[in-house]
Amino acid sequence: MFSLQLVKNGLLKSLAVSRHTSKGYKIATFVLLLVAFSINYSVFQAIVVANKELNLTSVMLIALLDPLIFLTSMHFIVRPFLKLKLLNAGFSKLLLLQLLVCFLIEAVVSTTLNISILQLEYFKGLDFHEFKMSVPDGEVKMQMDKLSYLLIDIVNSILLAFVWSIFYMFWHMQAGRKKMKQELHRAQIQQLTNQLNPHFLFNAFNSIRALIYEDQDKAADTVTQLAELFRTHLQAHLKAKSSLEEEWQVCSRYLAIEKIRLEERLQLEIEIDDALLMQKLPTLSLLTLIENAIKHGISPSSQPGFIKVSASKTSDKCWNLCIVNSVRQQSNAAGTNTGIINIKKRLQLMYGENYCWQQSSENNQFTVNMELPLA
Repeated sequence: MFSLQLVKNGLLKSLAVSRHTSKGYKIATFVLLLVAFSINYSVFQAIVVANKELNLTSVMLIALLDPLIFLTSMHFIVRPFLKLKLLNAGFSKLLLLQLLVCFLIEAVVSTTLNISILQLEYFKGLDFHEFKMSVPDGEVKMQMDKLSYLLIDIVNSILLAFVWSIFYMFWHMQAGRKKMKQELHRAQIQQLTNQLNPHFLFNAFNSIRALIYEDQDKAADTVTQLAELFRTHLQAHLKAKSSLEEEWQVCSRYLAIEKIRLEERLQLEIEIDDALLMQKLPTLSLLTLIENAIKHGISPSSQPGFIKVSASKTSDKCWNLCIVNSVRQQSNAAGTNTGIINIKKRLQLMYGENYCWQQSSENNQFTVNMELPLA
C-alpha cells in the first residue's frame, strides 16, 4: 500500500511539473520540432521503400510524428525527473542510474509508438528496416531483421535523450542564474530604499516640532498632510522604482509641509513635461534630492531661496531631470552625501552605465542633473 501511494504521489508531482512550462521552453521545443522535422523529411524523402512507390504525404507526416513523439515522451517522462530530482539534489550514482532507467523507458515508449504507427494502413510501405536509397552512382540497399532495427532505434532514442537532457540542464541552470541575479538586484535596491526611512522621518517630524510652538492650527494641518504623505510613502516604499508622476506626488506633499514652516523663504519653480510622467526613477530618489535642497540650501538662510525641478526630453532615447536649489548660507548640518551616493547606486542597478549624473555647486546654486534613458 505504501509503495502504491508513493508511486501515485510521484506521478502526480510529475504531471504537475509537466503542466507548468515557461514561455522560453515552449519556444525552444517548437523550434526543435521544426528543425527535427526538416532533417527527417530531407532524409526520408531520399528513401524509396523496397519495391514500393514513395508516398510523399505519409513521409511528411511520419517525419513530423517521429520528433513529436520523442519530445512529448521527453517532456512527460524525463523532464519531470530532471526537475524534481537531478537539478535539485545534484549528481549521484543512484540518480544517474535512475536517469538511465528514465532514458530506457522513454526509448521503449517512443519506439513502440513509432512502430505501432507504421503498422497502420496509411503508412503501409514505410517499413524502414528494409529500403533502398537512390544515390548518384546508383542505389544503396539495406536490410536488417526487425529485432536489430528495434535495438538500433532504442539506442538512438537513448542517445538523443542524453543530448536533450544535457542541453535542458544547461539551459535550466543558466535561467536559474539569471533569475538569482535579478532577485539579488531587487534585494539590493530594496535594501538601499530602506535606508531612506530614518532620514525622511527625521525631517518630517522636525517640521512638525517647529510648528507646535508657533501655530497650533498649522501644526494640525501639517499632521494631516503628513498622514497623507505617509500613506503614499508606504505604498511607494513597497517597490524599487516608481514613475516620475508618483515621485512628484510624494514630493508635493512633503513640500506642502515644508512650505508651512518656511513660508516665503521657499519659492518653487516646477517645469515637468507631462509626456515624461510615466518614466521610471528609483523610489523616493526625487524626494531625497528635494530634502537635501531644503536641509542644506533653504533652511540655513533667513533670506528667500528657491528650488527648481525640471524634466524635459533631450532626444529620442534620453530625458533630463534637473534639480537646482539656491545656497545663500552654508548649512551647519553635517553633510555625509549618503542620499546622493544611495541614488547613484540604485541608478547603477537600474540602468547600468546607460545614465549620466552631473552635480555642481557654483554661483550660490547647487545643481543635480540626470540624463536617463527613455523607457
